[in-house]
Amino acid sequence: MSFPYTAKRRIEALIDSLNTLVASDPEQQVQGFAVPVLAAALDDVKRSVPEDPVVKALVDLVSVDAIASGDPIRAADMLIIAKQLDAAIGKRPMVVA
Repeated sequence: MSFPYTAKRRIEALIDSLNTLVASDPEQQVQGFAVPVLAAALDDVKRSVPEDPVVKALVDLVSVDAIASGDPIRAADMLIIAKQLDAAIGKRPMVVA
């Protein structure tokens, strides 16, 4: 299996965005247009490392349906999830030129 570079870039971008939100307001919620984008990034990670137990548990909890059910997701909570997903993907492999 090759390294999931696209999923890694997406989760790192998500972490950066969530860090910005949490820094300005720890109670900020992920909502609106951000929800389907968040779900798409999480789906990409799930496809990239489907057998990881953390990925299985977290991605199912944070689906579009779960978010649409009315329970808001705080950016701080999502940041914890995003960092765990990033850890599940792992570090980029070293490239020797």
